[in-house]
Amino acid sequence: MLLRRLLNMELYGKYPEFTEVDMTLKELADTDIDEAIDKAVAKAERRGLTQTAKAMKKGGEAIDKIMRYTGLSRREIMAL
Repeated sequence: MLLRRLLNMELYGKYPEFTEVDMTLKELADTDIDEAIDKAVAKAERRGLTQTAKAMKKGGEAIDKIMRYTGLSRREIMAL
């Protein structure tokens, strides 16, 4: 651990442009992770809405009501 810190200080101390590149790479990695998480959350939410709409449709609820509560379109609900 100490060796790694010393190497980082030696490298970044002599070459400040590496610090900028390193920070840019970290920001890109964080952005990719955040985007992946956002997509996964959106997909899960969509799946939940679809399941809710299916259950409501199966239970005999009106399409307009299902649309209002889930935000799905008439076409999406009819395809379930």
